Amino acid sequence: MKTINLNTLEGIQVTIFPDSQPHVNIHGLAEGDEVKVICSVTDSSKLLQLLETANAIDNLFAKKKILVIPYLMAARYDRLMQLGDSIDLKVVADLVNMCAFEKVFLYDVHSEVALLLIKNAVGITNEALVKAYDKPDAVLICPDAGAAKKVGKYFGWNSNIKSIVYCSKNRDLSNGNLTLEVLEPEECAGKNCVIIDDLCDGGGTFLAIAEKIKPAHLTLIVTHGIFSKGFSVLEKYFQQIIVSDSLYKTYESGIVITLKHFQ
Repeated sequence: MKTINLNTLEGIQVTIFPDSQPHVNIHGLAEGDEVKVICSVTDSSKLLQLLETANAIDNLFAKKKILVIPYLMAARYDRLMQLGDSIDLKVVADLVNMCAFEKVFLYDVHSEVALLLIKNAVGITNEALVKAYDKPDAVLICPDAGAAKKVGKYFGWNSNIKSIVYCSKNRDLSNGNLTLEVLEPEECAGKNCVIIDDLCDGGGTFLAIAEKIKPAHLTLIVTHGIFSKGFSVLEKYFQQIIVSDSLYKTYESGIVITLKHFQ
C-alpha cells in the first residue's frame, strides 16, 4: 500500500499560492494502487489539502483505502451551544466524507460524535500514552465529565494507577470563564498524581487543578498538545508532560515527552 503523508509531505507536493489557495501534486502513484493518506486536520488549509489529495487520487484511478487523521479540528464544537451557532464538527465531517475513503482512523478524537458523523470511522485510543506513565501508586485525576467516560480503561492499561479523584468543571460559554473544583484534594497530598485528557489548548483546566492540590509529583498526559500559551506556567506545577505527535509540533520544554501517534 502506498502512503501519502500531508504532515511530512511524503509522496506529495503542496503549493500555496499568494492568495493562500493550496494545490497538491501526487507522485509515485499509479492506476490501481491502494493508498493510505495521513493528515492532521489542524486548520482549514490542511482540510482543503486533504480534499484536493482525494481528488488527485481519483484522477490517477488509484484506490482510497485508508485515511488516518491524527488530529481532527472542530471536534470541540459537536453540538449547538448557543443560539445561532454553527455545528463545526458536522461541517468538517461532511467534507471528510466527500473524500470517500474505505476506512477513516481517528486518534483519540475529542468528541465521539465524530465517529458517528464520519463514514467508516474507527476510533484509536490513547492506550500507548497511558502505558508510558511509570510513577508507582499513582492517583488519577479526572478533570471533567468528558474525561470520566474513559477512566475505567486506564486502570486496566496501567497498574501504576491505584485510585481516582474527580473534578467538577463548568465553563461559561459566553465568555470562556472556567470554574473548577477538585472534589477530594486531600487524596492527592504527597502522592504521585496524573491527569489524563485528550486535549490541551492553553492548559487552563490543568493549571486550575494543579493550584488546588499538593502532590509529590504531577504528570499531565494529553493526546493532542496545542499548548497555545507555552510552557512557562505549566512547568511551575508539572514535572512531566506526556503527549503524542498528532499535531506534528516540536515542543520546547524539558518536561515534555513526545510519543509517536498511531500510523
